[in-house]
Amino acid sequence: MEEDSSLVIAAPEALPREAAARVHTSEYLKDLDGDEHTERTQASELPLSRQIVNAYYLATAGTCLAAKLALEHGGGMNLSGGFHHAYADRAEGFCYLNDVAIAARQLQKDHGVGKVAIVDCDVHQGNGTARIFEDDGTVFTFSMHQRDNYPMFKEKSDLDVDLPNGVGDDEFCEELSGALERISNDFEADFVFYLAGVDPYENDQLGGLGVSIDGMRRRDRLALEWCRASKTPVAVVLAGGYAFNTDDTVRMHCNTYHELESVIGQ
Repeated sequence: MEEDSSLVIAAPEALPREAAARVHTSEYLKDLDGDEHTERTQASELPLSRQIVNAYYLATAGTCLAAKLALEHGGGMNLSGGFHHAYADRAEGFCYLNDVAIAARQLQKDHGVGKVAIVDCDVHQGNGTARIFEDDGTVFTFSMHQRDNYPMFKEKSDLDVDLPNGVGDDEFCEELSGALERISNDFEADFVFYLAGVDPYENDQLGGLGVSIDGMRRRDRLALEWCRASKTPVAVVLAGGYAFNTDDTVRMHCNTYHELESVIGQ
């Protein structure tokens, strides 16, 4: 671990299988651990290999570590994660493990965290997360996403904001601001996970919204300042980002980090 006055860099250890089992079914985890191509793994749209499965376990461990560090420092960020399409019993949409759901359960079981809010601003709805927590009053799921995009069938989050195609900076941020106010009125979170997918970007290959790079940074600032205003620890995960120009994706992820650093430092 490296540390200076404002930054802690840490590498996760292996994720205990029992942590994954708090969210995922034993049958599904058996498929993953045995590299088995079954009806439970085939919708991942990815190859199934030991290296890929291990990468998902490691990335999930990173989200758990980011959450633990957020409890200590006010905020943490995993340079991966945001696998919000994974269901308890199956893979979907590039996602084998639902890292945020696993980390939320770990916070509740091992760190005494009561209520968790999941703020998902990826361009795609967090369908797996919504289903996992659909009957759980201790976890509030919020997804703001493009209406006419993957997944075709949307699950019901505690709060969904379905955006029409082409929405730009001002409308996007206005919708987010209003949604965050509604969450504050309905739910008092002890911890927040922020899925900072950068695929709402106007030049994303898998998105259809019209948010600029500056608009994406405004979005991050809104979400993170909302956490700061209530003094709620926040763990950030990167989620999606598929810009035609990879440098744009990198720039937006870096902007998310800088906004988090700024908020934590206040």
